[in-house]
Amino acid sequence: MKIKKKRNKLGWFITFVLLLIVGWVSFMFIGPKKQENLHDQAQSVQRTDQEEGYITSNSSKEAVTSSENIVKDTGEASTIKLNSKEGGDKFTDLSSGSFKIYKANNVEVLKTATSIDAPAFTLQEVMQKYPEALIMNASGFNMSTMHITGFQMNNGKLFKDWGSDKRANNAFVINNDGSSQIYDSSVPASTIIENGGKMSFSFGSVLIRDGQIQKNDGSVNWMIHSFIANDAQNNLYLIISDTSTGYDQIMDKFKELDLKNAVVMDGGGSSQMAFKGEVVYPSQDQRSVNDFIILK
Repeated sequence: MKIKKKRNKLGWFITFVLLLIVGWVSFMFIGPKKQENLHDQAQSVQRTDQEEGYITSNSSKEAVTSSENIVKDTGEASTIKLNSKEGGDKFTDLSSGSFKIYKANNVEVLKTATSIDAPAFTLQEVMQKYPEALIMNASGFNMSTMHITGFQMNNGKLFKDWGSDKRANNAFVINNDGSSQIYDSSVPASTIIENGGKMSFSFGSVLIRDGQIQKNDGSVNWMIHSFIANDAQNNLYLIISDTSTGYDQIMDKFKELDLKNAVVMDGGGSSQMAFKGEVVYPSQDQRSVNDFIILK
């Protein structure tokens, strides 16, 4: 009888161990797949790129294509004279609190990137070349390929069309006559060039367009953000908001500035600014970037 009880106990023990092994194997193979599926579902709603401080969604407009020829390189970058409708100081420092803000009046504008694989430079390198200028990072780039993203043109020539970057469906365009406006991916490149488009800066969402505040799509989060904007007098604004500033505080500041158009540029560690040879907002990680906007 004792031997039979011992065998029964041993049988239950072996059964228990086998159940544990089966449970562990199921967890290892089924659990990760379930987590992966949950992750994929979350990705279909929005993706947070913490390095860039930008949230993207799949609700972007379908990009159009045009017959406009894409060139490999637009040649040495040339400046455009900004056409402000009022006089005043060339540069006005409006920085306060968690904002670095410079207003530029009737300045010359230069875009550094002239090709999809434009080389990356540090802020210090650009400062050495333009010691008297206002400088800020602009369009984003793929940190794996180091290729510039978004709709890109310089010298009135297209070197990257809409469509290849889901999150870069808007562009701040400066025209030959010095005026500025925002386009989205529903407008073909040929139309933008016919309208006088000379250079573009592209990365994120539009916050204000033609004086109208756009719907909050969650693209401005708690990270550092850079912005290019203009007002009704076509003064140009370069702006960086510090970490944890948040959408509401940013929009309150933009209303205070009475901006006509405002678009999000590359952010996070890419955000950096210099004025007349002095760094006024350093990159968090001394990052080199592929596209700068230069005002002089």
